[in-house]
Amino acid sequence: MRLNKKRRVIGLLAAAVLLMLLIRNKGLLITKAHPVMLQMEGRRITGRFADYQSLGTGWYSIHYQGNDDEAADMVKSIADTWGPEVLDFFCFHPSVPVNIMLYAEEDDLKGALRIPQGQSAIGAYAGGIVNLISPAAYKNSEAAIDSLTNVFVHELAHLALDKIAKGNYPLWFTEGSALYLEYILLGYEWGKGIKDEPAYSIEDLTYRFNSLDEQAAYRQSFLMVKQLIETHGREVYLDFLYSLGRGANFQEALTDRYGNDIFS
Repeated sequence: MRLNKKRRVIGLLAAAVLLMLLIRNKGLLITKAHPVMLQMEGRRITGRFADYQSLGTGWYSIHYQGNDDEAADMVKSIADTWGPEVLDFFCFHPSVPVNIMLYAEEDDLKGALRIPQGQSAIGAYAGGIVNLISPAAYKNSEAAIDSLTNVFVHELAHLALDKIAKGNYPLWFTEGSALYLEYILLGYEWGKGIKDEPAYSIEDLTYRFNSLDEQAAYRQSFLMVKQLIETHGREVYLDFLYSLGRGANFQEALTDRYGNDIFS
């Protein structure tokens, strides 16, 4: 009995030590596991579209239904124009082509990405893939170009940041960064005119983002990233990103580069 009790105590102590190590090295664990999960999700998504046509050379490949050539050409033009701008901002050069998937309808996109039908989605980054609704689904071609350009820049920014930081970041940071890319490249400021209240804490944004007022949370995320970059420069921002990809703790790395009172 004493031996069994001693073993249980040792087991509990070992579990406690392991838990402490996992918590302490959470960032490093994320950077190791995230690319594997990303690859699995990417295979699941692309496996649904084995019969799609492909278009593109160099850093990207557009996948689309065979009767959607005109729409694919439109997206190719957007990718050729704005893709390099996004990638250059992040100093990110893909080692393999970026997959861009075009969906005939919004419901097709939501079904492939398991997005609840009650939510609206005209584009999304998932599984290492830029997923977009085909321009053919829009009633107005000019509106399609404008909307898709913004969505493309936004989702490609998500991809570049994710590939660099390897999933080691909170949702507010990647959303704020993607909105900032729309702002500096396209001159589009999301949420301009929205009241800055309520002012959420970084803890609220980090741990309760999806339960906050959506417009206020996205607006504040954009303003916070804008402040980081425009106060300390793009180089510090990129150094921060790459440190996350090496497994640094997000909050510790943020404080190390920007100080304790950056958002006060």
